[in-house]
Amino acid sequence: THGDFERVVLDLGAGEEPAGAVPRWTLDSPEDDGLLRVNLTSANATAVSDGGFGDGLLESFHVVRAPEGGMFVDVLARKAFRYRVLELTEPARLVMDFRPAGARPKEPPPAEGGETVLVEPRAGTRISDPLTVSGYSRNFEAANTIILTNDRGKVLVRETVMANDWSSTWGYFEATLNLPSLPNKGTLSVGTASARDGSFEGVEIPVRGG
Repeated sequence: THGDFERVVLDLGAGEEPAGAVPRWTLDSPEDDGLLRVNLTSANATAVSDGGFGDGLLESFHVVRAPEGGMFVDVLARKAFRYRVLELTEPARLVMDFRPAGARPKEPPPAEGGETVLVEPRAGTRISDPLTVSGYSRNFEAANTIILTNDRGKVLVRETVMANDWSSTWGYFEATLNLPSLPNKGTLSVGTASARDGSFEGVEIPVRGG
């Protein structure tokens, strides 16, 4: 913490040495959402891939290989927030301070389970055809199985999509699914089968059709 803020510091380097200046970066943060994304287009490796923050406003972070090259860092919060960013040099650091916004998030945060984070869609979302599913994972050999079932458990869609990494850091995945029918209520599951016993490991969220 730093005063009334919870602080996150990104240490930036060149090879094994600290960088002198911060490389080009951009931010994505939907209003009153629980997600802040730091895009680092020149990054290609990371010493730390994820971690947790404790029981306060901030929940976790993930370093992800971006689909267009470079990497991004997602900071996930339990509530909507306001933030400020400071750029420091010698050594290069991005300092991000967070505090609660006072407003309820417009939608639930990304769902986390096993080695999978599902960014879109969010829990309780009204889905449509086609359905775009995106997130990141560290599932074995980068394989992610997406399953949509109706409220009776019937499988409507099952598809496997590959992430762009899994061994060195979190890998991004995205798939657009053509839906044969839309359930009034259903469950979207994204993850993989356990190597131990074949059980599902990942994220399951409720969705709505229509």
